[in-house]
Amino acid sequence: MFQRTVTIFVWAPIFLAFLFLGSWPLSIFFIGIVLLAANELKNMVEPKGIQIDLPAIAFLVCGAFFTQPLAERNLIWLFFGFLVYLLAKKVLLFPSFSLNSLAMNCFVALYIIPPFWFAYYLRSGEEGLAWILIACLLTWSYDIFAYLAGYFFGKNHPFPEISPNKSAEGIIGGLAGAVIVMLLMGLIIQRSLLHFAILGLLGGLTAQIGDLVESSLKREYTIKDSGTLLPGHGGVLDRFDSWILVVFVVILFQRHVF
Repeated sequence: MFQRTVTIFVWAPIFLAFLFLGSWPLSIFFIGIVLLAANELKNMVEPKGIQIDLPAIAFLVCGAFFTQPLAERNLIWLFFGFLVYLLAKKVLLFPSFSLNSLAMNCFVALYIIPPFWFAYYLRSGEEGLAWILIACLLTWSYDIFAYLAGYFFGKNHPFPEISPNKSAEGIIGGLAGAVIVMLLMGLIIQRSLLHFAILGLLGGLTAQIGDLVESSLKREYTIKDSGTLLPGHGGVLDRFDSWILVVFVVILFQRHVF
């Protein structure tokens, strides 16, 4: 617990500082996080004979962040080019570059690049700092309240094979905490409390799905943590597993609800 707390006090100010800076420092920071996460997935799957093309993923993420204008259509074309490259590699390197390797490269790219790209897109827009902080507060409030509720009241464990310590009581506590924090945010920025309550509920559910997805990957590949970069937490994926899905919920609400 002490090591985990120290890591939070070191990591959180660095992360928040880049969010406040925005612009190119944030894009470089996010590119670094994506590459660290991709390397963690590479180390996770390679013992099973699956090849991850890290240079190609690096090229893709740099293209995504630095291609102007910052538009979704450019992201789509970049991913199309990445897919064509992988298909050509499948043909030219047959049979060493397997279908499993091709599929996992697509998964890695889609799993970690779009969330950070959309987070940067969100930060770059109108009231961007407020919205990216809302995404962070939503994720952190769910995690903290879920942990506390599970620690003190957890008895029923609905996902024993994926996350044996995850309890139904913790999930309910996390959802309640996320809704409460989002209601407070609605009061602070004077927006619809009903909309923020729904955002808290859906964001909390999404955060839990993100956590379970990453846990299922670790169980499938028989590892405890995705990495060792963040003492007490594990790797980059262990820290961002919920956040990378919550970002999509927040940007959908920002665009279509508020």
